[in-house]
Amino acid sequence: LESYMASYNAAASRKDRKYSPVAASLIAQAQVPSQPYFPKIGPITGAAAAASLLLMAIGTLLGELFSGRAMRPAAGARFTDIEQVAMPVARTEPAIDDEGRAFAPYEEASAGHSIAEAELPRPAESEPVEVHAPAARPAESVVRPSEPRGSAPEPRQSRLGEIDVDKAAEKLIASGAARAIFVSPEGDEAAASAVLVAREVSDAGLRVLLLDLTASGAASRPMLDSSLFPGITNLLASEAQFSDVIHPDLYSDAHVIPVGTADPVRAMRAADRLPIIMQSLTTAYDLVVVECGPADAQGISRLVGDGTEVFLSMLEADDQVTQAAVKLIENGYPDVTLVTPVGHEPGDPLPGRRSAA
Repeated sequence: LESYMASYNAAASRKDRKYSPVAASLIAQAQVPSQPYFPKIGPITGAAAAASLLLMAIGTLLGELFSGRAMRPAAGARFTDIEQVAMPVARTEPAIDDEGRAFAPYEEASAGHSIAEAELPRPAESEPVEVHAPAARPAESVVRPSEPRGSAPEPRQSRLGEIDVDKAAEKLIASGAARAIFVSPEGDEAAASAVLVAREVSDAGLRVLLLDLTASGAASRPMLDSSLFPGITNLLASEAQFSDVIHPDLYSDAHVIPVGTADPVRAMRAADRLPIIMQSLTTAYDLVVVECGPADAQGISRLVGDGTEVFLSMLEADDQVTQAAVKLIENGYPDVTLVTPVGHEPGDPLPGRRSAA
């Protein structure tokens, strides 16, 4: 067969010049292999699993990185390396210096229980107080050594009908108020009432947020130990969102919106958005505490809504506090409540947290 094929190819090549014979011969018959060389299931499955795990790890890392949670302190973070500050130290000083007349004017003034007696002691009642004071002090000196130390907070008495921080927190919890507006006519020092009330309500288990509307950040600075966080001015100026301006209190479970770092003039141009912001906050929290500083009735009108309690923070019962309370009552807030942070002793902090004055 091969010889015939060779002679045929030779004859064909002579007749057709474009035809070139092929020198081919049959060597062996092809056989099917017993095992396939491709695809290899084992190596392909292992490579696919390794690639899937790698992609999942990369996706998880990128998701956590761009979520921003790594840049923010976790809620309820505990600080174990900070020493606890003892709060009752300031309360022990009056008991030691009681004989030196440092608190004699306060004791004499607290003898009256009505507002009228507290407001008119200077011209007519100053001399009778001097006469009765020596007779009252021996009795006090005899009784006080036998009294236990637990009765030390009792000397604080109401002069203008004010209540302390604990009673203010109980009032908010019992009434189910959604908003608590604090006005501090005496300035930044009186803003401590809003901070202490917010922490007390938060310790009771409610979700509480404090909104600082003071110019100096007097309410938010003690809660964050800084004034560099974005806050309400950044939100009004459209420079940040809610998730960027809400920060956890370092000493309780409450949240706080500080003043912020944006231009106050630019932020006040969008002050009409405050009612919308307050409505959103009251939807997310059980109680929204707002510290307004030395504001008037017109200034807090945008913050008042359903279930609102108005408080007037005070340190001393002076004419400034009395006039501010009268103006609030005359301008549509007859249920204003006076609250004072003086004499408040916060409860034991959570383990790992320090107390804040």
